[in-house]
Amino acid sequence: MDVANGQTGPRALFPLSHRGSPFLDLCKTAFESLTELMPEGDAARVPSTGARYQTYGELVAAYGELPNNPVVSPGDLIGGMTRDFLAGAVNWRSPELQYNLGAAVNVAASAMYAVALDTNVYLINDGLAGNVVAAEGAVSHVLARLTDVPASQAYGLFTFGGTGTMAYGIKAGLRKCAPESVRSGTPGDVRVVITEDAHFSHAAAADWLGIGADQLVVIPADEQRRSDLRVAEGLVRDELEAGHRVATIIINGGTTYDHAVDDIAAFAELRDRLTAEYKLRYRPHLHVDSVVGWAWLMLNDSALSSLEPSSSASDALREQYRRVRALRSADSWGVDFHKGVGVCPIDCSFIQFNDKSDCVRLRKGGSSSADLHQLAQDFSVVSPVDYTLETSRAGGKALAAVASLHSLGRNGYATILARLVDAAIYFRESLSSRNGMAVLNPHALGYQSMVRLYPPERAPEAHREIHDAAPSTARMVKEGNVYLKAFFAWDNETRMNANGGGVVYSFSSRYVTTASGEPISGLKFYPTTPLIGREHMKEAIDLLAERKAAFDEIWRAGTR
Repeated sequence: MDVANGQTGPRALFPLSHRGSPFLDLCKTAFESLTELMPEGDAARVPSTGARYQTYGELVAAYGELPNNPVVSPGDLIGGMTRDFLAGAVNWRSPELQYNLGAAVNVAASAMYAVALDTNVYLINDGLAGNVVAAEGAVSHVLARLTDVPASQAYGLFTFGGTGTMAYGIKAGLRKCAPESVRSGTPGDVRVVITEDAHFSHAAAADWLGIGADQLVVIPADEQRRSDLRVAEGLVRDELEAGHRVATIIINGGTTYDHAVDDIAAFAELRDRLTAEYKLRYRPHLHVDSVVGWAWLMLNDSALSSLEPSSSASDALREQYRRVRALRSADSWGVDFHKGVGVCPIDCSFIQFNDKSDCVRLRKGGSSSADLHQLAQDFSVVSPVDYTLETSRAGGKALAAVASLHSLGRNGYATILARLVDAAIYFRESLSSRNGMAVLNPHALGYQSMVRLYPPERAPEAHREIHDAAPSTARMVKEGNVYLKAFFAWDNETRMNANGGGVVYSFSSRYVTTASGEPISGLKFYPTTPLIGREHMKEAIDLLAERKAAFDEIWRAGTR
């Protein structure tokens, strides 16, 4: 076995001193293996070139047998594992990748994450995490200042993902409206309000907290995919009139597909007005799912001035910034640093409370008497574990976020955001002029685009497909879905999954449910890397047109 700090055998894997630690060498070995697989580093996926195992089953069988003895060469093990397990993984930094919402990771964030992993920081209290607990507080301060909330008033926590931020928001509302739930569980009269375009994690978090699907109230979306405030008022009134308790209202702060942001201030005013009118003894918790949209808080004039004078992105960016700035009106909101402009490793999510008293309500057991003696927090000045769902919390996410925020600064984040939005709007405007293609979300202010391709000899009618309730339109949507799915399956099999080069995108079976009741499918183009620009979007459109022309010949021939 390799020698580390004078140790041999299994003890070499546990270097006491960082001087001479094999950690850096093992990381170097892994990166060398990746370089062998994709020398230029710009492929959309890690190629499976030279893979020793052809199927998942073979890979599981190969690594599913526990060896009797310690490995002789950890370097060989790490190199082999890199080639075997990372094959097929997406490369978020590639300008050709527009597969989904992920993050091209900032290497400064990766470095701090890795150091925290090797040190094995438990972000529980300062007794175990040392000064890393201050990194969590620093992130909360940054977010508070971006929303003009007094930093001393706000409080935030890292959690396991966007679903975690939803769970915190729902739980805070549950503690407000039904404090007895700490002892007796979730009452049956509790309701949680979500939106039509909510991420599935909203319902999932409610389910895990014991709030069933029948206790969810769904606000419909308008044509811009923003939640309808007028209808929302009626729905909440109905629940209150029925004697139900509305724990949490979750609204959109940047949806997954359109990056739609609801009228946050108006929803806050509605909540306050109904609280007073119905003389509620609690105030429903208003949580904004801003895990994507928070990034618009970074926008500034410097980033806007970097855009081309003819860019349509400037107005879109300003309007989205105006909407997101209203996060200060909410009770809590979420951030996913591991998505899009966040540029941090997964998972790196944050729940921000604009008033720390809402977080204190989450104290374990509902009071300061909760028995946490196993954690030896008695001598800790800072103990976030008092409020967290998780006890095992990795410190790397806090350090990664601070490293990214400070290495890029507001200007860096704003420039990345502006570049992505500019590229996406250029893509939508350019694609709309192509034959047989349409954009399903031309209203979107963000950097995600839904594309609809149409069978040969059929004109694009995206607006009719979405908004016309006629049965004939429903049939049209269904037929279009069949064609689009067949096209994606063909392009995926013959090019994207075969590492054939060019843009890599994904398919969604339901962008929205149309007025006719049919779900409409679309091709999802989601640029997230800071390295992408208009030139890559033009190449993507040209390739899409070329591939559609080739597929249409197959479709006409009936060999589909």
